[in-house]
Amino acid sequence: MDSPTSSRRQLATIQPPLLLPYLQTIHLESLMKIRHVWKCNWNRFLILHHPPLQFPFQNLTDIYLNHCDNMEYLFSPLMAKYLSNLKNVRIYWCSGIEEVISRRGDENEENTICTSSHQNTTLFPCLDTLELTELLRLKSVDDGGKRGKISSDAFHDQSQSAQVISACWSLGQYPRKISIEECSVLSSLIPWYAVGQMNRLQELEIKKCGRMREVFENELMNCYNTNNVDEGSGVGTSLTSLPLQNSTTVAVPQLSNLKTMVICECDLLTHIFTFSTLKTLSHLKELKVKRCETIQVIVKEENKTSSPEEEVVVFPNLETLQLDRLPNLKGFFLGMSNFQFPSLVNVMINDCDEWVAFTSGQLETPKLKYIHTSLGKHSRESGFNFQTTFPTSSKGMPSSFHNLIEINIEYKEDVGRTIIPSHALQQLVKLQQITIERCGGLEEIFEVVAVEGSGSSKSKTVVPILNLTQVKLEFLDNLKYLWKSNQWMALKFPNLTTLSVHRLQLQELSISGCLSMEVIVKEEEEEEEECDAKVNEIILPRLNSLKLVNLVSLGGFCLGKKAFSLPALDTLQIKHCLFITYFTKGHVSTPQLKVIETDFGICDVRTDVNSFIETKLEEVCTNIITYSSVFLIILKGFIYYKIIILIFLCVNVKNTNF
Repeated sequence: MDSPTSSRRQLATIQPPLLLPYLQTIHLESLMKIRHVWKCNWNRFLILHHPPLQFPFQNLTDIYLNHCDNMEYLFSPLMAKYLSNLKNVRIYWCSGIEEVISRRGDENEENTICTSSHQNTTLFPCLDTLELTELLRLKSVDDGGKRGKISSDAFHDQSQSAQVISACWSLGQYPRKISIEECSVLSSLIPWYAVGQMNRLQELEIKKCGRMREVFENELMNCYNTNNVDEGSGVGTSLTSLPLQNSTTVAVPQLSNLKTMVICECDLLTHIFTFSTLKTLSHLKELKVKRCETIQVIVKEENKTSSPEEEVVVFPNLETLQLDRLPNLKGFFLGMSNFQFPSLVNVMINDCDEWVAFTSGQLETPKLKYIHTSLGKHSRESGFNFQTTFPTSSKGMPSSFHNLIEINIEYKEDVGRTIIPSHALQQLVKLQQITIERCGGLEEIFEVVAVEGSGSSKSKTVVPILNLTQVKLEFLDNLKYLWKSNQWMALKFPNLTTLSVHRLQLQELSISGCLSMEVIVKEEEEEEEECDAKVNEIILPRLNSLKLVNLVSLGGFCLGKKAFSLPALDTLQIKHCLFITYFTKGHVSTPQLKVIETDFGICDVRTDVNSFIETKLEEVCTNIITYSSVFLIILKGFIYYKIIILIFLCVNVKNTNF
């Protein structure tokens, strides 16, 4: 028989078993009554087991929760240290979740917030993605020890307390991607004790978090809230009531790998970054801030011993900056520091009613050519200090029409009745292209009103839009005019080559003096190729007047094979269009049209418009031939007359000599 000593030696050489060695994914969905994914004192369980077990869940990589409404938290810090290979945490529509990591699960553990072994363990070192969506009670990702009891001796100085607390924070340190959406009571994302440990973060997206006041907590004081002091037993002291020294020390986020950041519909945010954070954003490529009601600046100026104007801030990799529908945004940074954006190529500053300036200091953007606003694309030549909204909502900022290159407006119901006000017509010196789609309230593109003081047609003002070459209008249900002409002002588009019109309620269309225009409606190439197989009909149900005048390059209204239906058209004028050959190559229906005004006068339309144009072309050709024949006869007679006169003169000369 073996001795007890030898038995113990044999027992010690036995390889301890793995607990759940093959479990990789936990997916729980629509379990309305479940309260815990795991509820066990794992420390005690592992210690009491003989032989001791290795850490459980060693191969667990994914946790997915969906509609588990009775859960209040996912796991505790002591449980978290066993999940060393966890890569993805996704929690959707769990209305009871208040924290993802909560100390309430460790309430039966030691009476300290973190054991020494816990402090020396790197938690979630492989975590890649954290996604939290529509967690309506989520107060914090990690409760930061607020629920735990801490010996007051552990907080004899600030450095030790911060070390203990930061060791407990884990879930926000290591993810490559964090996505938070519709967590309506979450007031901040990254607590002050973790902001310096975000070096792995590459993508950050926060949407519809209506009570979020800070993305990154920047002061130690933010963690204090006497309302969170634990009641009941007097054991220990609540973290939230500790009077730490130098409690207003600023915590600077370390975001050296952050590449993409999107903030949307967070209405209590007043800023995104503090000035001290900017130096860590060396890899930021894309920054988008949208529909945040109270945000005033993107970068908040801080009270510093050294003046910010002495510094130059460089964003070496930022390529895209979008500031969209921020009604109280005044600028990117209103201090005097100089900014350099050597890679910036895409900028949108859209519907920012209070916009004043990008920065009060100098700004360098060597690659940036254009700026996008609610109107469209603007040249960079005049800088950033101009209107970013429609003229109807402007508040005294310089007009943006003088540097407007393209008008691009889509899906905007509140655009108003007109796009270009009358006073801005002469500022459109750079406008090249207009594209407007699905703007329900729009009635007129160019507002043309009487010039003050003009009393007769003799003082008519002609405004040329010299660089406009393309106009595309689609699904504008209430559009009545491109512009409404009058006797005091006229518009001229000498270089307009393409006008694309689709699904409009247009009533009057008048185009004149466009010397380069070849067609009014241009079909796309792929549409022309498919037209033989499927002929589509374009209907302009309200168009009652169409005038085409002085279009010397015009070949036709549309040279594609699509059919046109113009049921209300009763006025058609085609004058001084020398090269028109077709109205359209497809069928055209104009049941109300009786006459056409042409260079030959007012003519009856006995068939369709295409046949009329063909007939007139034949008549012109016949007339040319007739006129040519008459001319030849006259010329021939004139030559005969000259010959007779010459003979007569020669005879007279001869007789005279004799």
